[in-house]
Amino acid sequence: TIGRMARLQDPIRISSVSELGALIRARRREMKLRQADLSSISGVDQSNLSKIERSQIPATLETYLRLLEPLGIDLQAVPRE
Repeated sequence: TIGRMARLQDPIRISSVSELGALIRARRREMKLRQADLSSISGVDQSNLSKIERSQIPATLETYLRLLEPLGIDLQAVPRE
């Protein structure tokens, strides 16, 4: 599951916005941050953060990057082999 994978140091393949939202939620919880904390740090509205984590709304790439940065997650584009 994403929650378990979020603790690993190996890259995680994300293939949908729902998986990305789940990763954000898992990492936030792992870091013991409340949604209000991540919202304040990232500048993303808390209600939008909640919806993003639950895959209720899609977000722009910029918004995902703003959420991933304080969680210590890098987004990488790797060519398929």
